[in-house]
Parts: sequence; structure tokens; C-alpha cells
Amino acid sequence: MRMDELVTVAVGKSFTVYMTRAVAKRFEKVDVKARARCLQWMKRFADDGHEFLDETKLKHEGRHSTGDKSGTKVAVWAFKAWQLRIYGGLVGEKTFICTEIDDSKKRDAADQSLFGAAARKLSDYLK
Repeated sequence: MRMDELVTVAVGKSFTVYMTRAVAKRFEKVDVKARARCLQWMKRFADDGHEFLDETKLKHEGRHSTGDKSGTKVAVWAFKAWQLRIYGGLVGEKTFICTEIDDSKKRDAADQSLFGAAARKLSDYLK
């Protein structure tokens, strides 16, 4: 994977937030209000990091395996807006990449399998 295959979502003084093309394509189809709210959290994160975002907006979902032989684990975060969850993590010091989306969330508990999928997809950008 290359950085030019990513869609820029928010650029701020602290971070730049990107989505993979697959996530961006699905994101465009979600509820307009949920999408707007999620973009608001991403812009706030890009400017100030997670300092002003509580767990109802941006939640640390733990460290998950990237699936490589050395057992690398990465922190997976979820931007949240109602039933929408967008998973990703930091790559380098100032880059956040959204690698997975759950737009079919029907219950409060997050889909655990998506954490691992998000971590594995992040590994492509860690090299």
C-alpha cells in the first residue's frame, strides 16, 4: 500500500487523518448526520489530538496484532458517531489512517473482529 492510495479527510496542526479508498467509499454512503459528526471529531483530532475527545467520540480499543511474524501490535482507535464506527491508528508521529468501518452497528458492543482487521491493514503503512 502506498500513501497516494489514501483519501485525505482532515489536516490539522497536530495530525493528518486519512482513510483507505475502501473505507472512504463506504463512508460516503452512511447517514449524513453520522458522517458529519464523525468528520467533526476527525477534524478536532487533527487539530488537537485526542485531548478534547472523550470515549463517546474517540475510543482506544486496545493493541492488536498486525499478523506479522514478529508479533507486532498496534493501538487501534475508533471514531464514533451513533451507530457508526471508523477504526484506525497512528502511523508515524502525525498520521492517522482509518482502515476499517462498521456502519451496520446494531448494539453497543463493538465488533471485535474489526479490531484485528484494522490492525492488519495498518501494518501495510508501517513499513
